[in-house]
Amino acid sequence: MEKKNVVGLAGRVAGEIEKQPEIYGASNLSRLYLEISRADGSRQASDRVIVIYGQEAEATPGQLVDGAYIMVMGQMQTYKEVPGGRIVVFVLAEYVGVVSEQVEQQNGVYLEGIVAKKPIHRTTPKGRKITEVTVKVPSAFKEGYFSFIPTICWGNDAKAAAEYRKDTRIALEGRLQSRDYTKRQDGTEAILTAYEVSARHIEKRI
Repeated sequence: MEKKNVVGLAGRVAGEIEKQPEIYGASNLSRLYLEISRADGSRQASDRVIVIYGQEAEATPGQLVDGAYIMVMGQMQTYKEVPGGRIVVFVLAEYVGVVSEQVEQQNGVYLEGIVAKKPIHRTTPKGRKITEVTVKVPSAFKEGYFSFIPTICWGNDAKAAAEYRKDTRIALEGRLQSRDYTKRQDGTEAILTAYEVSARHIEKRI
């Protein structure tokens, strides 16, 4: 059966491995941040994304350390933090293994899902047209539950996606990206990080 939620990443572990709190009943999980270079010439040199995995996913036990170059295969998921209620966007890894430093850094996402709510179409301060689409996909943790993946479309895809209605079935290809933004909290400005899929192509499915 063809998978409808596939992520392939290759990059460098950025920081110490952390113990991940339980997610919807799943325990004994670990979390790492993966830094992946961008090859698109943008001002942001790299993305720093969240990878969560269980012991069964480790192909090279004991070698997942800060600075190691790794390959990750898995799927996009989200969960709501308790307390706080923040939605965490991450890759649930089915395979994590250390590789050579010479490996080409990779960042690929393929999703098939349903538009969860009316897309938001807007123009950036630099005049670029973008559309924000929330893609609903089945949860890997609990049957009958779902993850909601924030996705950004550009150019002609943004124009097409702006016309999508709630519950439209779609498929997309892109990459997982991180983006820092500033938000005022309790009278002070805080720098936060958003995680989303940047779509290279998106289309309707019957």
